[in-house]
Amino acid sequence: MLGEAVVPFCILGSILNGAPQERIHPLEDNRAEPSLSDMKLGKLSAREAEVLRCLREGAPNKVIARQLDVAEATVKVHIKMILRKIGVSNRTQAALWASRHLPRRSGALVNG
Repeated sequence: MLGEAVVPFCILGSILNGAPQERIHPLEDNRAEPSLSDMKLGKLSAREAEVLRCLREGAPNKVIARQLDVAEATVKVHIKMILRKIGVSNRTQAALWASRHLPRRSGALVNG
């Protein structure tokens, strides 16, 4: 069991029923906090978001550079910053992250 504690099911119910309920204070702000992926997305510049969309589509650096009218070296720098900001190790992971978290449209997105 890898050092985990085991609580029999018959006891678990009484433990949960006897647990104190979380109190809600009227002065607390109960709005949902932004998710970690939202915060990471907010750190991307508009150009980095464009590059990330291209990565999501599987475009190589040369194609991304042509589409965005920048040097291929600039694309590499953008990708390096994207990887750092979203906390992944390679472009494949970045593309997967983008497919889950990046909006499909190019509308209201990130800091410019």
